[in-house]
Amino acid sequence: MSSSNSIIEPQVDHRIYHPAPLATLHAGKGAHFDLYLGVPTRTGQRYVLYKSADLDLSEQKRKELIDRGVKFLYVADDDAGQYFTFVDRTVGDVLRADDATPEQKSQVLYQTTTALVQATFSRPESPVLIKTNRTMVEHTVEALAADRDLLRAMAGTFALDYSLYSHAVHVATLGTALLLEIHGPETHVKDAAMGYLLHDVGKCRVPSQILRKAGVLSTSEMREVEMHPEHGVSLMRPHPEVTDMAMDIIHSHHEKLNGRGYPRRLPPERISLETRICTLVDIYDALTSHRVYKPALRGIEALTLMRDKMYEEIDTGLLKQLIRVLGPRHSR
Repeated sequence: MSSSNSIIEPQVDHRIYHPAPLATLHAGKGAHFDLYLGVPTRTGQRYVLYKSADLDLSEQKRKELIDRGVKFLYVADDDAGQYFTFVDRTVGDVLRADDATPEQKSQVLYQTTTALVQATFSRPESPVLIKTNRTMVEHTVEALAADRDLLRAMAGTFALDYSLYSHAVHVATLGTALLLEIHGPETHVKDAAMGYLLHDVGKCRVPSQILRKAGVLSTSEMREVEMHPEHGVSLMRPHPEVTDMAMDIIHSHHEKLNGRGYPRRLPPERISLETRICTLVDIYDALTSHRVYKPALRGIEALTLMRDKMYEEIDTGLLKQLIRVLGPRHSR
């Protein structure tokens, strides 16, 4: 058969792509990896090469993207290691800059960490991604310890932006701020913050249709969801960056002080302070974030509900401290 009669099949791109927030892609910083634009299609999104690795991203091009409302470019999974190494350097530069405002620091931390969590949930076995999570956790702890206004800048966006990935960032931010209030900037705060950021990583093993379901879950569906702490422990066990403290948070953040939590129905004396904090801010963020099937509660409404209806399940002493950390703006 002649080549003119051959049927040419369209090439299918099976690569994984990770979002790269424009907030991390500053001009002249050495972004020597391919960058792609995400183009919506009827069935999802396709990726078109925007900048090849041998070219730098100019400030003019970056500004044009921002003016068009583009918040993210994308990197192929092959370049993920190089991209996140680049991010480590550029995020540190922004956070250490004397002229960076809390809002600028908040934007780069929030967008970068949310994108990183999304990448991690798609590739939880990746050593590069887990190491980068640890680096971002260290940046977050140090930034929150150095600048108390940063928490308020970040928390101001929480109710407006809710996904499985952004929820992880909300919990990590609130939990870290509360633990810093109690203990100060100690090394173990970074270990706990790693657990806060990855507390729901096991949900990447729960069917997505269950996680997205707006109605009441069936008994079998609820069992699937309640397996996510066990899945998380199994997924993170090979990674030395996830310490015993972080693993305990991942395993136990749905335990309750009345012994009726899951997956192990632990008594209160076996639930650590760090895990109790995760439980508390996990609930608070879920209540105060907008979902398709549920409007967000105001901060004071959520805190009152937790105090009046959940006092047997949560640490009410920590709840009082959370109110102080959030400040009047988020407690009314």
